[in-house]
Amino acid sequence: MPRYSDIDFLLTKNEITNDASVKYDTAAISQSIKNILLTTRGEKPFNHTFGGNLYELVFNSLSPLLLEDKKLVLKSEIELQEPRAIVTSINIEDSGVGYWDVSVVYSPVYDPTIVRNLNLTIGTN
Repeated sequence: MPRYSDIDFLLTKNEITNDASVKYDTAAISQSIKNILLTTRGEKPFNHTFGGNLYELVFNSLSPLLLEDKKLVLKSEIELQEPRAIVTSINIEDSGVGYWDVSVVYSPVYDPTIVRNLNLTIGTN
């Protein structure tokens, strides 16, 4: 039995139930973390502090100190907005050609032995 469920943001139709598709457990958590990271601060009505603001990386070159600060900000934003996840690590790498690779390693709170890796590529393309 699934512990968590969220509506799939793609809003695809479930052919059996004729309703919106649903994501369960770690897929639901991954979708939520991705949503947090890709939301720009100020974009969400009535909650202008929500979001990881990852797109600010695209046109910036970050020093190692600012990069570590960004990782801490992202980790605290995920912990604040997604209580179903325990974030183990966040890695951000500059490709040098206009995009950034972001990796978030987390475990669901109901079973810390399950480890999931969420990878995103942020860029100008």
